[in-house]
Amino acid sequence: MKYQKLSNASTHDLLKFHRSLLADRVRTESYRDAIFETIRLSDIVADVGCGSGILSFFAAQAGAKRVIAIDEGPVIELARSLAIENKLDQKIVFINASSFDVDLDEKVDVIITETMGNNGLDEQIVLAVNDARTRWLRKDGVIIPRRLEIVAAPCTLTRIHDDAQFWSAERYGVDLSRVREHAMNTFYPIDIDENLLVDEGHVIATIDFDRENDGNVRGSASFTASRTANVTGIAVWFRADLARGTGISNEPPNLCVSWKQSFFPIATPMPVERGEPIAIEMHTFNGIEWRWSIASGEKRAEQATLRGFPLLTPPR
Repeated sequence: MKYQKLSNASTHDLLKFHRSLLADRVRTESYRDAIFETIRLSDIVADVGCGSGILSFFAAQAGAKRVIAIDEGPVIELARSLAIENKLDQKIVFINASSFDVDLDEKVDVIITETMGNNGLDEQIVLAVNDARTRWLRKDGVIIPRRLEIVAAPCTLTRIHDDAQFWSAERYGVDLSRVREHAMNTFYPIDIDENLLVDEGHVIATIDFDRENDGNVRGSASFTASRTANVTGIAVWFRADLARGTGISNEPPNLCVSWKQSFFPIATPMPVERGEPIAIEMHTFNGIEWRWSIASGEKRAEQATLRGFPLLTPPR
């Protein structure tokens, strides 16, 4: 067996990221409550994307007979060492692999995952859970979270457009303006002030993890401008139903500080008058590629991540 040590920079980044997750008490305690509400003695549990292992530890403490903790990253070694330190290693089996590549010898009673990104989908939760449910979960098994709602609202955030102006000017005798197009076809993790929303958030898509999901998520919603404004894009966040009576959300103002929201810009700000209707449409495949549009009256803007970066040229 060949052992490999992370570089100092990678160790720093890994510890900083997982510290931010554990420091988020709303996130962590909500998952703990859902796990203790759900798990029964003798349950076999799979934790998909276990990270530092905290949800696996909660499952073991809640009485699970066995916990299968899965993560494809090096953080799983941190989780393994913490399990030993806390005398939980006899209950937890660690697997360093993508969940898609893991075959289990037995069915599980509960699947746990906290692989929601800033917009709920950008850590590719849909297909990962669908695959795990199909191959591992008992017929009457439970998934945490049970359901995920994707919420959107028209927004007047200007920071991304201000930054993108860098590309509009000629610099060093070179025209860089083409890059602005790429910048407008990319979505951004960002803290969005609720005062920048032009209307309250509406659910545009709901994913029920107990059902078959093919990774395609699409939805639309209608809004009414609460004030005269220049709409610059779409703010997107999630609401997750973890267990009976327990849920979490990164809706502005955000109490789950380990998440931000996602901002999907449009290339040219769209002026709207108070009371004017606004329509938003969004479509993604498993949170990887996105297409989004905003329309109001005769005005319409559409962007797509397929235009977010030049296609890589294959080697000859």
